[in-house]
Amino acid sequence: MEPAKRIILNTSVQYVRSFIYMVLTLFSTRFILSALGQSDFGLYSVIGSIVMMLGFITSSLASSTQRFLSYTHGLDDKQELRHIFSNALLLHVTIALVLVLLMVVIEPFMMNYLRIPAGRLEAGVFVYYMVTIMIAMTFITSPIRALYIARENIVYVSVVEVTDAVLRLVGAISLAYISWDSLKVYAFLMSSLSVFNLLVYMIYAGAKYDECHFPRIEEIKKAYLKKLTGFAVWNVYAVGSTVLRTQGLAIIINRFFGTVVNASYGIALQISHAISFIALSILNSINPQLMKAEGRGDRKQMLKLATMESKYSYMILSLVLIPVMIEIPQILMFWLGRVPEYAVEFCTCIVLAFILDQSTIGLTSANQAIGRIRNYTLLVSTIRLMILPASWICLYIGYPAHSVMIVYIIFELLCGVVRIPFLKYTGGLDVKDYCRNVFLKTLLPIIGNIVVSYAISQKLDIPYRFILTECVGVSVGAALIYLFALSAAEKEWLNHLIKTKVLRRIS
Repeated sequence: MEPAKRIILNTSVQYVRSFIYMVLTLFSTRFILSALGQSDFGLYSVIGSIVMMLGFITSSLASSTQRFLSYTHGLDDKQELRHIFSNALLLHVTIALVLVLLMVVIEPFMMNYLRIPAGRLEAGVFVYYMVTIMIAMTFITSPIRALYIARENIVYVSVVEVTDAVLRLVGAISLAYISWDSLKVYAFLMSSLSVFNLLVYMIYAGAKYDECHFPRIEEIKKAYLKKLTGFAVWNVYAVGSTVLRTQGLAIIINRFFGTVVNASYGIALQISHAISFIALSILNSINPQLMKAEGRGDRKQMLKLATMESKYSYMILSLVLIPVMIEIPQILMFWLGRVPEYAVEFCTCIVLAFILDQSTIGLTSANQAIGRIRNYTLLVSTIRLMILPASWICLYIGYPAHSVMIVYIIFELLCGVVRIPFLKYTGGLDVKDYCRNVFLKTLLPIIGNIVVSYAISQKLDIPYRFILTECVGVSVGAALIYLFALSAAEKEWLNHLIKTKVLRRIS
């Protein structure tokens, strides 16, 4: 299949997957919150909020292996592919074992430090060990999932993830009909799903792809491990900083306000987890082509694809999420029934931070393709970690709970800003061209979307207004994107697609 058609197919499949996954995930939350109650839901969030980030973590960890697999595909070296996969799988299994050991060692300290409601310490410890299992399964799954993405088999990945979302919903609904401790049952179900995902990825890949097999002694080479370790170590640091930021904020909120406010933060993370799947749709569709371009030595094409990745992700996420952000109060009331304190502020801020991050997300892919990951990771991930001391200081001097999310937005914006000059000096990025394509061309559509969505939210007071706001906001934004954000070539391609694929079928 031609690269352009492959991107179109994968993007379409992923958007369908993302929409289904997002709806099922958010729908599950209402049942989980109802079954667990605000206190147990907050307890699960503070101990196990990493669960909500598993999809993101798996994708992030897979990116190092996927980079080498896609790069090698560009070289068309099958033996090299087998060696890379064997060494990558061994490396990730080793990392998983080390992390499990570390989490077992620090468990007493973590349980003593957290403010756990009376009588729930045993349940908290059980959740902690279930999360530990999920971490191990996530690391082992990463190189196998990377193989699917490198092979551009997005369809199977989407089927697995939708199945995962359906099973999560079934598990959430079943909580209302069990007599055991709902928190323990939910934690066990989530850990079982992580094992299930590993098995279905491994079995199919082993049958379909020659390079997917258990590592053999003769294939384990120091040179491969050193090359992969360089990427894996810094990817672990990058992913670890994201998880530490997420978990760290949960712990800080818990220390100052207790598990009830943790419930609001947990709801915000549910939304972040759901919308991250939309963003990953574009990344997983374009990244294999981007890595292969760098593997062929075509730096210009690689940077063009990175700019396209940022532009499309920023544009599409803004199109969908701006009306959501404006209508958060009504959406949460419809979704949850009873909205916990600070949930509106937490959710609004985390959606805004996510939109801002997407404006430079393609530059992360470009840096991974180039291979200079150490300095980039040290810079960007360390900035992310600075959210923790800054948030603690804000709460210590008396600012309200939602001030941590203001800090979150500021540091996410700073991360995006530093990516641009970094890629200029390491990869030859044309900053003017990037800013023109990503920021300037999308400015009018974003402003138009904000104005229309805000006007509807202020002028109308009707049931289910958020549906009208979303439909009108997306329609106006899409029209403005077509008029002002798309290039002549992109408009021509879109017109051709509508004529040949849509209008022909209608007629």
